[in-house]
Amino acid sequence: MHTLRVRVARGSGWRGPYYRCSSCGAIIHTKDGTLVDRGHYEEIAGQLRGLLIRLDDRLPSKGVALIAEFIDANELGLALEQMADVLSEDEQPLNAEERADMLSLVDRMQMGDRVPRALESCPDN
Repeated sequence: MHTLRVRVARGSGWRGPYYRCSSCGAIIHTKDGTLVDRGHYEEIAGQLRGLLIRLDDRLPSKGVALIAEFIDANELGLALEQMADVLSEDEQPLNAEERADMLSLVDRMQMGDRVPRALESCPDN
């Protein structure tokens, strides 16, 4: 039998509350009731790591280290927000694919408009 415990995701970029099965660790997003397995989060973490590698030349080393720590701590929304914030601070250019990948993650993670607003400061490359 699966029991659920509720956790509110604060500051992670994910909209809470969400429910986690204490037996299997599965996440159920309350917005649409969809059951999302751990593979979903691992896939997003992998995409974030890929973006971090692709954008490494436009991010300060401290920023890269902090974003990597957020990814490792499964603070995926916070990692994406930090990535967008650091890029926008220095108005770093993004190509269409990089921008689309970041905005796609915003949609998948059901995040607000913070990342899209930050990316407005990043010119097209």
